[in-house]
Amino acid sequence: MNQFYSYKGSKLGTFGFIWEENETITRIAKIFLPNDKSILLSQIETEYPFAEKSNSLDNFAINLKRFLSGEDIKFELSLLDLEVCNDFQKKVLIADYNIPRGFVSTYSRIAMHIGTPNGARAVGNALANNPFPLVIPCHRVIKSDGGLGGFGGGLQMKKYLLENEGINFSEDWNLINPKFYY
Repeated sequence: MNQFYSYKGSKLGTFGFIWEENETITRIAKIFLPNDKSILLSQIETEYPFAEKSNSLDNFAINLKRFLSGEDIKFELSLLDLEVCNDFQKKVLIADYNIPRGFVSTYSRIAMHIGTPNGARAVGNALANNPFPLVIPCHRVIKSDGGLGGFGGGLQMKKYLLENEGINFSEDWNLINPKFYY
């Protein structure tokens, strides 16, 4: 299996992704949230030292850039290599993937949905280690008290992504009348 990487600038910074392919299959192994280009390239080189630069997934990169600009893009789950995740994380990521644009959920709601009622913290940890941010929209998960919670790209980016999906905030960053899923 050969590893490749690509990156593309967006108004939030440069995002990148790694994918693996052989004669029969191509799967995304990791998505890097927008960052400074030199930092991103250093991360890719450190984590995937044998990956080669390629533009063969330009359509995916273009759609990711369109998503970051606020377009309603739904990515195919089959494009992701979920085998890099353990079974619990797969359940969490699939539940998160199913949260529609314009909706949010909470760590505890997802925990209940996947049959782990006391697992809100474990859900948070699974999402904190989401290798496919944006495609698996972990920015749509908030704290039970309505706070934003965490996000690998920072709370400003999380707020921006949610606003792009039509979610409104008060001056003090509280969600205004959010639509909950699960």
